[in-house]
Amino acid sequence: MKYKKLLCLAGAVGLMTASLAGCGKEEKPKDKSPIAETISPIEEAAGSENANQGTPETVETVEPESSGALYPIIENREVVDGKIQSYLTGEWVDESIGTRRPIAVSIPNQKSCFPHYGIGNASVIYQVPLRDNLTRLFCLFEDFDDLDRIGPTRSIRDYMVYIGLEHDAIICHWGSAYYANDLLNSDRVDNISQATQGISVPTAIAFDRYDRPGKNTTDSAYMFVNGLMKGVEQRGYSWDYHDTFSPKFQFAADGVTADYADAPAATKIWPGKEGNYNTVGAYFEYDASTGKYAYSEYGSPLIDERTGEQIKVDNIVLQVCYAEERDDHGYLIMEMHGPVTGDGTMYFFTNGKVVQGTWSRMDGDDKPAKYYDAEGNELVFNQGKTFICEIWDKWASSITYE
Repeated sequence: MKYKKLLCLAGAVGLMTASLAGCGKEEKPKDKSPIAETISPIEEAAGSENANQGTPETVETVEPESSGALYPIIENREVVDGKIQSYLTGEWVDESIGTRRPIAVSIPNQKSCFPHYGIGNASVIYQVPLRDNLTRLFCLFEDFDDLDRIGPTRSIRDYMVYIGLEHDAIICHWGSAYYANDLLNSDRVDNISQATQGISVPTAIAFDRYDRPGKNTTDSAYMFVNGLMKGVEQRGYSWDYHDTFSPKFQFAADGVTADYADAPAATKIWPGKEGNYNTVGAYFEYDASTGKYAYSEYGSPLIDERTGEQIKVDNIVLQVCYAEERDDHGYLIMEMHGPVTGDGTMYFFTNGKVVQGTWSRMDGDDKPAKYYDAEGNELVFNQGKTFICEIWDKWASSITYE
């Protein structure tokens, strides 16, 4: 098969001389040298109750003309037999899961930290550049009651915080977050942060080390779910979605496949054959028999230690964003919404197809990025998990698929 190299759409963004935050709101840092990530042990927490899942017997679908969408979509979320359709996957989950805010956890993905624990429970996985040679995972969990821990966990970046705000998530991390501290310490963000330098109100009860023979202490830092629940109560955060919440995804209705039959096929995808995604060897392979994309790094499947299974998703988005290095360490600043550079090129993969289009997030911190085809129609996601790779526009031309 021929490789197709994808070039950025027209409209290059000029280099911004002013300091830019994840959405253009952070003030210029006083010190150009970020504080090294530090970790301190705290009391261990354990265990939680299991959550039951299933599919109700009767489901109402939405007719195409009622929504104006490309395919029939889930339009009205209603409780049926104690279940409701998830904002993150469109699938039926227990009402207690589908009506509570998710958590967003910062998880490292350099080789030394493998394997991850609990990552298979994530409904949405983001991968973001940290530097030219490094990426990090940022995972959205709504179904975490059967997990005792999630991790390892690491520090966050300001643009990752803004991703969490797209989903009205409670944001969790462990490590010094120099460029994100002002945002985390504000009243705009509900966060569960370890007691590291710069965090004004830590929630140390949620974190502890987990013994991993042969691993260093940094790769032994975990968040424990029982401690998380205590920490959320301790901080007085609500599990209810805020009134300003707006769902990010438009999902196909039950029994409907958004097949994008006229779109080109794409069964193997490289988020970047140069730069940070190439450093971690990231790629996806589509299995037509399951309709899922299996994710690999460093030449091997990315495995959840808890289940022993490879991470597989139903939808992939490659979202090209303006970014630049913000200091001599190569730490990035990345624009993920307006008003300046809150839109750009996007590639959407589902059902073995690729749709090239655009993304836009211009309506504020608590509103999500939306994805559109070349004609401006909002894309319909197939029910299931989604993996979103934020792509530094510097490396957009190395996005490749076959």
